[in-house]
Amino acid sequence: MGCQIDELNEIKKPGSGIAYGCDELGKLKSVLVHTPGDELFLVSESNYKYWLYDRVPEITEYVKEHIMYQELLESNGVKVYELADYVEENLDLISRMPNLTFLHDTAVISRKGAILSKMRPPARENEEVVVKEALNKLGIPIFNEFNGSEGFFEGCLLLSKDTIFVADTERHTYSYIQEFISNVLNEFNEVIYARVPKARRYMHPDTVFNRVREDLALAYLPAFEETCLYTEGSREKIDFEGFMLEEKGMKIISVSDPEQSRLACSFVPLESGTIFHYDIALDMETRRKLSQEGVEIIPFHPEALLAGGGSLRCHTLKLCRRKN
Repeated sequence: MGCQIDELNEIKKPGSGIAYGCDELGKLKSVLVHTPGDELFLVSESNYKYWLYDRVPEITEYVKEHIMYQELLESNGVKVYELADYVEENLDLISRMPNLTFLHDTAVISRKGAILSKMRPPARENEEVVVKEALNKLGIPIFNEFNGSEGFFEGCLLLSKDTIFVADTERHTYSYIQEFISNVLNEFNEVIYARVPKARRYMHPDTVFNRVREDLALAYLPAFEETCLYTEGSREKIDFEGFMLEEKGMKIISVSDPEQSRLACSFVPLESGTIFHYDIALDMETRRKLSQEGVEIIPFHPEALLAGGGSLRCHTLKLCRRKN
């Protein structure tokens, strides 16, 4: 599935390998994936919880489904890059990282460059090192990374060229969040911060909130314990649902508790109003509401992939979106 850099039929940025940046909810142009391999043999009945899996994967079917997802992306015009094609120095690390297939957790790609995570669980240590090498070879600069030893930060969401959403989850350290907010407010206008329960089911921002269109999102609102808006020199508490509607013109469809546990908010927009999603994630009522809004769902049925406990979004590091 790997592709050469010069095969990307997009306008390239001066001095970079490929076009990059997902600050706007335009058409998904390119992604980075890691097709899982022999590292999955590290996961056994005695240690699958350590490796953060819900059960031991059936490896042949797990890999098959992952490749089927890549083919689904490509059939919808998305360029798929294979991580291992752009890793040399840290190639030996990949064989010790059965969670590396969940690339979405390791970085967020803005037009200013990559926001690298600092992975929290020992099972995911140094994944960002491998991803950083690949991004460098693809010509994507690093906009923000964490070099300290006492803290963790696993992801944020880009809502626009001006706004970032960050959730204070079990995979984030509050001091790192504060450092991140301070750093990015030099380049972005505002950061929406949400404190959520410290539990595995809320481990990343996209487990509680995700945009379907610029004016529509899915969210699990009971998880929002406190929400604040940060701007340069200012912090104020906000009501998340009200703020998003009144200030951003974004309607929120609230998902149920069972839906949230099935990763209802964790999907991949192909473009505004069209999403890739597990066909088991949403209840009929939520599907009906999305249909009324004119949303198209491109379904994918998981079986083996469910062993990893992740969504299609988890397997997808989005590199570039463009509205034209």
